[in-house]
Amino acid sequence: MLVLLIVVAVLLGYLAYRLILREGGIFLGPYEFKFRKEPGPEDFMRRLKELQQRNQDFESRLVLSVATGRFPNNMEFFRLAMDKVFADLKNAKSEEEVEEIFLKAERLLKDFGAASNANSIALVTEYSKRLVQAQEEFYSLRKQRDLDLKQRQNERNEEILKELESILEGIKASNDEMAIRDSMNNAARLETGLDLSLLDETQNERYRDVKNGFYRVAEEKVESLRSSRYARYNRKAIERLKKLLDEFSENEKELSRSGSSLPMILKEKIGSLNTSYFDGPTMQYFNYVYGYIFYLIDEDLKFEVTRIMTETDKDTLDI
Repeated sequence: MLVLLIVVAVLLGYLAYRLILREGGIFLGPYEFKFRKEPGPEDFMRRLKELQQRNQDFESRLVLSVATGRFPNNMEFFRLAMDKVFADLKNAKSEEEVEEIFLKAERLLKDFGAASNANSIALVTEYSKRLVQAQEEFYSLRKQRDLDLKQRQNERNEEILKELESILEGIKASNDEMAIRDSMNNAARLETGLDLSLLDETQNERYRDVKNGFYRVAEEKVESLRSSRYARYNRKAIERLKKLLDEFSENEKELSRSGSSLPMILKEKIGSLNTSYFDGPTMQYFNYVYGYIFYLIDEDLKFEVTRIMTETDKDTLDI
């Protein structure tokens, strides 16, 4: 009897399992347990169409990707995947995206070609030709664009070289310090626009010549400007010393005494003079004027004069 009951229980369990498998699952309260059979191509196709009708692009792509991977020899999935590839090519936003799509198409062709039979040769050939044509068009357009960019940069390089050569000649002929500074800054800005990798041999030689020319003329002009500025400074220093000497000579008795305004007059007239910029004659005149005044003033005034001359900030020349 026990054996009979066991056999009946096994048969009932088997029948229940078959029923559940056929119906696709069993519902128990809030829980659902499914024991589905492995989905076939028709299940994937049905699900794909449902998602496409709902405009769920991301989900439909996932389903199609799984379907092509699970059924690599299925012509319909292959066709849908390749059509999606060519649609994506039209909407690609960058070259990197286009190249990624090309790689995806090549993988699809390779996998489908390896898994399919002779009946699929025509389909593989059709999409291979379309892919090759799209690639040729893409790379041809990119090559032409690169050539156009290179040509425009070559033309720009030539324009910049001519401008640099013209600026260099202008600097050589100029003695205007501010104009020279502006021209040098303009040349430095222009130089950044050169694409040195595209310069031909002749342009490279011109570029070296003009660059060396700027170095030489910069040194020459700086020296010339320094000399000119030093000369102007020395002339003005002599004028200031002369005015001081005249004022002191006219008021010698008053200014020589202790407590006079001489220290402040010295500070105003010559206190800021920087003797490191003096040439020989100017230095001699400075020593004469300062020594003459220093010799004539009272002893206790000499300390204040020395302090003022030492502590007063000196002139600085921008060269």
